[in-house]
Amino acid sequence: MMRLGLVCLVLLFPALGHACESVNREQCKQRFAALVNYRTQAITTAFGDLLGTLPTALEVRFVGTKELVDGKEIYDQQNHTLVFPRRMLSSKVPNPLRAAAYYWPFYENEQYRHAFPVVEAIDQLIWSAYLQEAARASGLSWPHKDCKSSDLGQRLPCEMLVEGINEHLKEVRTPIFNANRLDMIWPEDFAGFRRNLWDKGDQTYLDVQRYGGILLIGPLIDQFGVPRALAYVARTPFHVEDNNMRLSAQRYQERARKVLD
Repeated sequence: MMRLGLVCLVLLFPALGHACESVNREQCKQRFAALVNYRTQAITTAFGDLLGTLPTALEVRFVGTKELVDGKEIYDQQNHTLVFPRRMLSSKVPNPLRAAAYYWPFYENEQYRHAFPVVEAIDQLIWSAYLQEAARASGLSWPHKDCKSSDLGQRLPCEMLVEGINEHLKEVRTPIFNANRLDMIWPEDFAGFRRNLWDKGDQTYLDVQRYGGILLIGPLIDQFGVPRALAYVARTPFHVEDNNMRLSAQRYQERARKVLD
């Protein structure tokens, strides 16, 4: 395991990338831990300090793929450890490595996004750790348990929070859509909306999931910043009340403002 700390850097942009080919696995681990370190710095520089919710010291550990659910990286909340599959040690990383200390270039440029998927995977895990820690403070898990519900009425509102967060952390520009069509994005007759769906792959469902989530989370991020807004969302599940998603979304935002003001 390796202890992570924040460092001050001069920003350089990655012109090339390379994979770790060292026969010394410890050197590969050190390089990967440095990349996690740079991405932690990139996040705090771009969005604000996550400390106070995220542990002041995270550890990095590598395990076999079979030890992980679906072979994917996870946050070990009990031990404050970011756990990665060993195969990621050979991932292509930016060169120079310190270019990773800048957050948005890896999302603004599709070339870099495709060239260095490990960067996005690390970011996702750091954000997941932050959200899990914030949720745990209220005795909850993240994502909220309703995201796995077989009941669409419980699952969709939960998925809206997840999608809304992902859009604001990974997309440089808000997608173009008609934000005035709240009748479609936040259906006021939620029971009728459900009856007209074929399944959760229905485009109407996906539009509510994505655009409804963007409109739900966006105003809170704009007003209170990413760390505070996300911490509130992690601690506060979203539910449809009185069969009216529009009313429920507006109430959710109003309650958030009262707590965060």
